[in-house]
Amino acid sequence: MSIFADHDPPSFLDEPWLRQLSDSDELSETDSLFDEIPDNSACHPEIPSTTCSGTSVLCSTCVVGRRKPPPIPGFYLDPSVVIPPKRAEQLFLSCMDTYFRNGDVNQVMLFGRARERASSDIQKSQLGDMPFHPQVNSGLPAFLCALLSDLEALLRPSLPPHTHRLLFPPLSEPARARQAIVNLYRPGEGISPHVDLLGRFGDGIIGVSLGSGCVMSFRKELNEMQNSSHERTEQELEERGFIRDGDGVRWDLYLPERSILVLSDEARYEWTHGIEGRGSDMVVADDGKNGTQCIERDSRISVTFRWLLPGAEIVGDDP
Repeated sequence: MSIFADHDPPSFLDEPWLRQLSDSDELSETDSLFDEIPDNSACHPEIPSTTCSGTSVLCSTCVVGRRKPPPIPGFYLDPSVVIPPKRAEQLFLSCMDTYFRNGDVNQVMLFGRARERASSDIQKSQLGDMPFHPQVNSGLPAFLCALLSDLEALLRPSLPPHTHRLLFPPLSEPARARQAIVNLYRPGEGISPHVDLLGRFGDGIIGVSLGSGCVMSFRKELNEMQNSSHERTEQELEERGFIRDGDGVRWDLYLPERSILVLSDEARYEWTHGIEGRGSDMVVADDGKNGTQCIERDSRISVTFRWLLPGAEIVGDDP
């Protein structure tokens, strides 16, 4: 889901700007501003399918989503750390009501300008008593600011301290600007494999799944591993559970509804992530036994927070 190349580049003003993307507009290429392209195909034509028992929904027999996160440095997803059901429902409805009343819109991008917060203006998470010390980003809607507050509290126990500090820096550090991107995926829709733009976004990405789960694929080219700071042999990766995929390796992970994904370090910079467009996913059964289950997709909203690099808030050349 990419910003459109045929729009005039906006300037970044004191007040944030918002862009809504429509299914009817022309999409840019993979090297566009935000490096995200929707894949609206219901199923990959080269992958054989099978009918789920009791449904008419097709599931790919070649892709089975795992429930265990991949052993990639900087990758964090704890299945036990999720947005509470009531909060998730409120967030989903807020996004739908605020951004997706128009049936042609499937993406919005929000840019905030970082502003220092006085110590007397510290908020608290709605999910706990721990004070929240974010760097304020003016312009993000209140419900997304509240979500950031919740994420700060939810992720603190499970993330390494340096990763948590990367995502939620203290007030003593220089102010930074966040970008929030909200995507609506209808059943059968996906997104092409990509790495978030290296020259525009910094380290530390948070993704929240609302409304429905889906399988997300993470892939790395084998030739890239030779130049990687985390070099591993192909055999080592296969022994750790990665699947050989052409000239690379991959890991297909089921992202449950209300789950929280964090990408940093190698996971952020060296692995592509994408969602195959299909109506349902074959997933490893969650009952602790061998076998798989077919999970039908529903409408899903992803909320992604990224740091803008210095100067990345200006799009295009000065007139």
